[in-house]
Amino acid sequence: MNKARTNTLRAIVSLIVFVAALGDARAQQAPQQRPQPTASSEAAPQHFTLTPEQRTRAEAWARIGDVTFVADLLLAIAINLVFWLSRFGVALRDLARRVSCRLILKCLVIAPIFVAATMLINLPLDYYAGYVLERRFGLSTQTFASWLGDWGKTLALSIVASVVLMAVFYAVVRRSPRLWWVYFWLATIPLALFVMFIEPWIVEPLFYKFTPLADTQPALVQRIETMLGHAGLEIPPSRMFLMNASSKTTALNAYVSGFGASKRVVVWDTTLQALTPDEALLVLGHETGHYVLHHIPKEFALDECVLLGIFYLGYLIFHALVRRFGSRTGLEGQSDLATLPLVMLVLTVVAFFASPLLNGISRHYEHQADQYGLEVAYGVVPDPNAAAARAEQILGVIDLAQPDPSPLKVFWLYTHPPTEDRIRFENEYHPWTEARPMEFVRPK
Repeated sequence: MNKARTNTLRAIVSLIVFVAALGDARAQQAPQQRPQPTASSEAAPQHFTLTPEQRTRAEAWARIGDVTFVADLLLAIAINLVFWLSRFGVALRDLARRVSCRLILKCLVIAPIFVAATMLINLPLDYYAGYVLERRFGLSTQTFASWLGDWGKTLALSIVASVVLMAVFYAVVRRSPRLWWVYFWLATIPLALFVMFIEPWIVEPLFYKFTPLADTQPALVQRIETMLGHAGLEIPPSRMFLMNASSKTTALNAYVSGFGASKRVVVWDTTLQALTPDEALLVLGHETGHYVLHHIPKEFALDECVLLGIFYLGYLIFHALVRRFGSRTGLEGQSDLATLPLVMLVLTVVAFFASPLLNGISRHYEHQADQYGLEVAYGVVPDPNAAAARAEQILGVIDLAQPDPSPLKVFWLYTHPPTEDRIRFENEYHPWTEARPMEFVRPK
């Protein structure tokens, strides 16, 4: 690998990010002020409303996010391109051949070095975007030691995953040079399901502490059970967890993860600290919508369809590049382990152009969950529309949501509908006042 060239590319990208950040430095200095929980009787916001100072901070954060996103993408492309053209992959292949002739042992040599080199080159950008900027904008409470520990855990997990995927990929390519994209896609399905299954039990606890929600919020759990029982549904309290997000962040969130025996609803402690019980109930109503409406398997199935297209397009580009430039760059064919940087380069680019499809699928299910949350809370929360709109307003302010994202940015990058759209829907959707049936919930 041409180390000087890689470091130069990295320095250029970092410089772009740093210069872009300077213009917003003053807006970043003030610590983020967390809105205090307000009475449930407060009027609901009709739009996502920010003070001039809040808007300045949110727009500054959005600009920085745009630049770091582009920088991260360009850096990933540059790293893999340099690793390929500089024959770094060829050097790793030759090293692995001296160690063993078995594929899995070769992957145990190549994958850790490749992943570690990539992440180390990315480290300055990761540090600046994920630690410095988040602390400057008041979104992070994490110490550097804690952040670095998380980075190390991510490196270890990435190495394990890369060894497995690399071994499977090249085994499939060697067996079926023309249809490997189909067989590799089929092979990734059980692997992805396995990771989704074990993630709540093995991966997530590496980064945060989880406790049963009923241990600290028994009244909230009881209201959740009442809310779901109102619709004839049930989620066992043993599947509801509280995450100590405040140990690392001031941001608010909740989510559903896992499937089957590992499926669970998780709410961040920061969310409960900032919201009233009614507002928190609407947030949890949204998450239980993901749970009850089986969004995880549905979204997984649709994403896999997109992934099949990504692999096929990647196969066409990869095959053409190997045939045209392979001999010039020391590659011995598609099944050569030295093609790893080229494989990663092609998949990075193709996945970027496929992201609107994947994000569109996500936005669809997030909108359904918003609708479900309103429906399931009707009859339990005095005014579910107002509570949902207030919760979305608070989440948007604290999480520095961009007030006016462009349609192109939403289309390409957003996994959730914009905050303004969500607040508008939460105010306008009330079929119970219009003599219309609810779509997802049938009250008992």
